[in-house]
Amino acid sequence: MKIAIRFLGLPASEALRQHTERQALLHLGRFDRELESVEIRIRDVNGPRGGEDMECKVSARGPRIGFASMAELTSDAYGSVAMALSRLSRSVARALDRVRGMRGIGPRLVS
Repeated sequence: MKIAIRFLGLPASEALRQHTERQALLHLGRFDRELESVEIRIRDVNGPRGGEDMECKVSARGPRIGFASMAELTSDAYGSVAMALSRLSRSVARALDRVRGMRGIGPRLVS
């Protein structure tokens, strides 16, 4: 699983980058074989005006799930990252459950 982290409209801090990598591995590490890439974009929506403006958009690609994405907007970049990755993890798990459940669907021969 390849992880790409991008910062838009805010300075790229090493602490936030490390937090983001740890959260990505914590929430998505169990899907390492299923996911080809994960892209995480952290953005300050309002700039210096403040408010709930730290957005984290996370997208993942894999051969069996296709494309999945989540976005979270809070006042704290660290919280946005953790929440978005947690939600994406649940979404990927549901998508894989659907794929696994479809294996048994199809014509059956009755003897």
